[in-house]
Amino acid sequence: MGQTIVGQVIDALKAVDIRADEAYPGGRIPALTSAVAAVRLGKVDRSVRTTSVEVIIMSPAAAGGGVCETTALRAVDALQDMGATCVKDVCRFDEMADVFYIEIDVRFFGTAMEGDWSGGPGFSILIGEQAMNRVVRFSAQRSTDENTAAISDAKWKFTMEELLPPGTSEPADPTEPFALTVSRSGGEEVFAGCTWISVKREDTIKGVSQIRVGLAQSRNVMGVL
Repeated sequence: MGQTIVGQVIDALKAVDIRADEAYPGGRIPALTSAVAAVRLGKVDRSVRTTSVEVIIMSPAAAGGGVCETTALRAVDALQDMGATCVKDVCRFDEMADVFYIEIDVRFFGTAMEGDWSGGPGFSILIGEQAMNRVVRFSAQRSTDENTAAISDAKWKFTMEELLPPGTSEPADPTEPFALTVSRSGGEEVFAGCTWISVKREDTIKGVSQIRVGLAQSRNVMGVL
């Protein structure tokens, strides 16, 4: 059995010299002499294979808010190196605990199990409203031929590879044309007017490897990929 995602986050923070542990039960905070990170599992959404981890950076009031801020930025850098998407809140002060603290929402592509973590490929895919949870690779490029007047008029040819473990049921094929959305940490790609042009299947030890090739009429990018 592998390591939990909370454990991996704690190890990543410790690797950059940030004291880290699982979040204290009941909100109890021990006396602090330096900045620390409290880590706990957040929302797990298996429909789109995303898992959130909540990280709270705390530092003693005597150290000032700047220490809390710089520690949080170091934490974000370390977690982004793991492939996470991080949203850092502003620095706040808790008068009762006498600490500065910053909350960081950390999102990973992958599925968290009770005692294990199955990382994702760094993206998630929707075809229409259907989550494609078995995709392991995806690529797309312009497809031109002698009838293409300009590169901006070219259609998009995309390849989607899935791994279907034994006993896995396949989702029903969408009605064509369909929309395909690829979500990554920086934004989304939306391919419209999609149709399948080929499919190839091969039995492997891990299950059926299925490679489908499609053609999209257009591609729209939202965010920075």
